[in-house]
Amino acid sequence: MKNKVLYILLSAAVLTLITGCTSGDKPSETKVVVGWLQKNQTNVFETYINKGGETVLNEKKKTGEITDFILLDGNTDPSTQINQANDLINSSVSAAILQPAEADGSAPALKALTDAGIPVVVVNARTNNTDELASAYVGSNDIVAGEMMGKFVLDKLGESGGYAHLMGMVGNSAAVERTTGIHNIMDTASGWTLLDEQSAEWQGDKASKFAQDWINLHGDNLDAIICDNDDMAIAAKLACIEAGRDDIVVIGVDGIQSALQMVKSGELDGTVFQDGNGQGKKAAELAIELTKGNQIQKEYWIDFVLVTQDNVDQYISE
Repeated sequence: MKNKVLYILLSAAVLTLITGCTSGDKPSETKVVVGWLQKNQTNVFETYINKGGETVLNEKKKTGEITDFILLDGNTDPSTQINQANDLINSSVSAAILQPAEADGSAPALKALTDAGIPVVVVNARTNNTDELASAYVGSNDIVAGEMMGKFVLDKLGESGGYAHLMGMVGNSAAVERTTGIHNIMDTASGWTLLDEQSAEWQGDKASKFAQDWINLHGDNLDAIICDNDDMAIAAKLACIEAGRDDIVVIGVDGIQSALQMVKSGELDGTVFQDGNGQGKKAAELAIELTKGNQIQKEYWIDFVLVTQDNVDQYISE
């Protein structure tokens, strides 16, 4: 009787083992998700960054290197980005990309993500805690961009004149650093006078209004308008042309296609090309490396290029 019971127990154990081995159950796969807090999804230059990164993320999703990705529009609002950072934390993303709206205002978003153990790549502009908390920063040296614009104006117009400066969003690191670069050059040119300096918040309509006011106020004393981005530069130059002052030299930053076309036609004097697509691609590539636990460099710099009629054809897309 004992042998019979033992036989039954052994048979049941073997059956259990066989069933366990052949049931087809697989261990659940770990999801690898990359979250991206985009600055906004409407500004022309920002869309270059977004498109570059999204191209990489789509490719890596197809190859199975990541499970999915989440794109969130920050509407250039740091409070929105802080809330969205918490959304990414709740979604248990494996790594994140932050394109800050402001240096100070978006800093809590970075802190929240890193406090939750999520590695972050910051792209295009810095928060004031990027160096301390981010796994990597991808961008271009905005001080150099400002210096390029200042040198361009001096080379084109000579040793004396009056200029105005249209700044980007107050508190944004790119706007702050481009302003620093402009002053590095223009403040050392003793014959040049800064007539006014105002923030048009990257927006063409506000830039146009400032340009009109400056032309009316300063007349022939206004020789140049230096702009922190191309949207403002295009609007300022069109305002100059409309006022019969196409002699006013205007230059911006980004190298968006509409600005490049105006440089080619001679309407806009120049732009400083910023490879937004390249920045977005690199940020996405680094975020994916972080999901694998790989070590990456702390900073990745992509050079600015001065674009004039002499080299504009190299940068115009077909």
